[in-house]
Amino acid sequence: MRSSLIILMLAGLLCAGPAFSATAQGAAPEVEIATGPDGLLQMEVEGKITVRALRGWGRLPDTFVKLAQRMRQEAGLDLLGANLDQVRRWGGDEAAAAYRAELQELAAFMERGEHLDWTPSAPGAAVPAGTLVRSGGVRWTQAADGPVEARVASADTAPAEVAPVEAVPAQAGAEQGAATASSLPPAAPSDAGPAEGVEFPINDQVQGTYRVRLQAEGITVAGLQDDPYFQRRLQAMLPGSPAVAEGEKRHFDKLAENMGVKAALDGDAPYSRVLGFVTADTPVVIRVDAPENPEIPLSEKEAKDGVSYRVAGKSVYVYRHDDAGGDADIGFEESRDGEVRWTPRLDPATGRPVGPRAFGVYMAYRVKKFIGDNELGTLSTSVHRVGWVVTAMPGDVYEHEGTLYAVGQEESLSAGAPGGPATAAENFDFELPQYALDERAIKLSDDLRHVAWIEGEKKGKKRVVVNGVPGKWYDDVKGYSMLFTPKGETFCFEAELGDKEVPVCNGADGPVFSEIDFLKMSEDGAHVLVGGQTGDVNRVYLDGKQVRETPVPVREGAVAWNGKAAWIERGRDEQAGADFAMAVTADGTVGRKYPAIHGNLLFTQNRAELYYIAEKEGGDRFLVRDGEELTPTMGSGYKFTVTPDGAYYAFVAHVDDTVRSMVVNGQIGPDFEDIWDPATFSPDGSRHVYEAKKGGQAFLVVDGQVFEHDFGALKSVVGETFSPDGRHWAAGFQIGDQEYVVVVDGKEVGRGQGSPRSIVFSPDGTKVAWLEKGKSSWRAFLDGQAGPEFREIFGDEPPQFSPDGMHLIYFALDKEKKVHIVVFGGEDRAHDIIPPRAVFAKGGVEYLAVDGNRFRRQSVPLP
Repeated sequence: MRSSLIILMLAGLLCAGPAFSATAQGAAPEVEIATGPDGLLQMEVEGKITVRALRGWGRLPDTFVKLAQRMRQEAGLDLLGANLDQVRRWGGDEAAAAYRAELQELAAFMERGEHLDWTPSAPGAAVPAGTLVRSGGVRWTQAADGPVEARVASADTAPAEVAPVEAVPAQAGAEQGAATASSLPPAAPSDAGPAEGVEFPINDQVQGTYRVRLQAEGITVAGLQDDPYFQRRLQAMLPGSPAVAEGEKRHFDKLAENMGVKAALDGDAPYSRVLGFVTADTPVVIRVDAPENPEIPLSEKEAKDGVSYRVAGKSVYVYRHDDAGGDADIGFEESRDGEVRWTPRLDPATGRPVGPRAFGVYMAYRVKKFIGDNELGTLSTSVHRVGWVVTAMPGDVYEHEGTLYAVGQEESLSAGAPGGPATAAENFDFELPQYALDERAIKLSDDLRHVAWIEGEKKGKKRVVVNGVPGKWYDDVKGYSMLFTPKGETFCFEAELGDKEVPVCNGADGPVFSEIDFLKMSEDGAHVLVGGQTGDVNRVYLDGKQVRETPVPVREGAVAWNGKAAWIERGRDEQAGADFAMAVTADGTVGRKYPAIHGNLLFTQNRAELYYIAEKEGGDRFLVRDGEELTPTMGSGYKFTVTPDGAYYAFVAHVDDTVRSMVVNGQIGPDFEDIWDPATFSPDGSRHVYEAKKGGQAFLVVDGQVFEHDFGALKSVVGETFSPDGRHWAAGFQIGDQEYVVVVDGKEVGRGQGSPRSIVFSPDGTKVAWLEKGKSSWRAFLDGQAGPEFREIFGDEPPQFSPDGMHLIYFALDKEKKVHIVVFGGEDRAHDIIPPRAVFAKGGVEYLAVDGNRFRRQSVPLP
């Protein structure tokens, strides 16, 4: 009926009749015909308009929304459920006197048809019967086909001719049901919803259907042709795609567990769709246009048994499938009665839009069952997907086939082909930006030939500069992720564009992630391994090629010199009902599932054997080498060492709560009460040393035997190390709270107050140096001779001997926080900042230093 009515109305508008001439009394008042919105107009024609329907269609002014809230709170009156007749009655009722003026204003609003769209009628135009017409302040329904005659309101004119709506009991038509209904409150008008909406069952347990559609404000409707974004991404963001199906399932599984909400999710089921553009700071409202009280037909048996049903309300749920994240409050709100609101915003740091890209709307009616006057309860039901919203935000960044794009742009945001790091600068003299200095966002290669830093603003765009050559701008760069290979062959970092993350290596963007979990390089930079989350799956790439896709998180990657790569996957084994962790390699080998894997994966340098610590059922841990569980068990141990060639390994075995033993290549050492760190090996692995404790004393174990000495009971042993040729060992013995000795092969070479740190041999093994930490200062020692005192000496980078062993340098911090490079017994230079690493060259030692904002290469001559 609706479609034919609208067609006839439009036809009437197009059929121009004789010209309408002015009379002597003046021009006739303008005649207007109601033309929409279609669903609301149909409800008006059928006499089903309620205040709630006006609100659902977004046609109810806010002043009347607030009036409805006040009337419910203060007087218990349901204004939203009222039709025009009820509004009129309340407007003259003493019980609602406090709201009289506003009710009369609302009645006039509805009588004038201000909630509808009106179009001027051509003079003398013919319109079909049933058309809503208004003129001169009067509204009426055209009684018969023909031209419209203008009407003028007068004191005797009756209110607008709107057909009254009668309350219809849900079970009308059955005598027994009608008798039962007489004692129940009258039902609100029943309707099936917008005629052009999508049809759904009212409830799983009753008959009847309703129609629903989504209405949108603040969205510019769009089609596939309007932006490449829709062409590239739409199908992956709609129901029926694997990602959406999995996301919906997880969402409603959680709702079922927490709230008992069930969902009927058929990827092929029809739904109402909203597709369009939204802009920053423009509020968006999505409303569910559905009847408030759809009619529920009764079977003959139900009518005979006095059964009736009442719609007690509706529940609307939202599943946010894809959001553009960022640091901005969009005020996202969803109400159970079917309204979703938010305001897209721009992230203040990146300028990228923040807000939902795609979400689903789901609805079900809450239906109560009665027999006579007795309420039996609310029927259970499943929510249905009634709508889906996809929005495009200009400037938003999205991924397609591994490449990043921005809404509104055809070209990708890719940085282009790899070009390798910039050539090392011979004249190392750069001006550093303030951001890099403040955030210490500076990274060096071990050979001090390559430097990278971040420039930009703390909250703003950032880019990386390598050896003075700037890269492209990103929304953010993670300073901690910047990494050179030792000789600078490869440089990588993690960058953000919108809510996506990309690895950037040698100037080229890598694959796109929602979140990067690891970015690793082989020591020579020949291989790059990166893994992380991409939407609802996790992916791993080796040298730009995808080698793994899995639903579980990926963690702790490692890559060897020969391209052998591995990572840890952690997930939930639903069949076993337990969490698991397993090592997976790039060649497709999947390791055993363990309850846990502890620490990081490690590849040996020469053999590229993979080591890690795995925990089995019962809690015992094992050191695993290329899938083989090495014995004995580690107990609850959590550390190990292995020589670069993989020929020797060591770990601490926790035999029980009070017994610890060192295990070296499967051989179990003597029992102690505590062993903190695994053994330190000589360079060739043939010898080892470690500290152990028993009875409150510390012991040094050398090659499996407790070292005997005459220094008395030791409080601790620190700094165990071997000479480069492995012939000599050295250690620090703490013999009192503030007294220590340093020994080489058991013989004392120095004594001091405080505690020793960072013991090192000269290349030929004939000299030994260490640092001493006192109560308020630090000193360096060389063969027992002390250097000057400093506030602090950098211990993470131990003192460095020159290749010929003739010179010793170290880095220190003074009371004014200046950094010094000190040649033991020689020159001492201070700068604002010195990265604590030096390179010996012919005739001197080179280092890098910052003074003010200048970053320069410096050198100290050596005799």
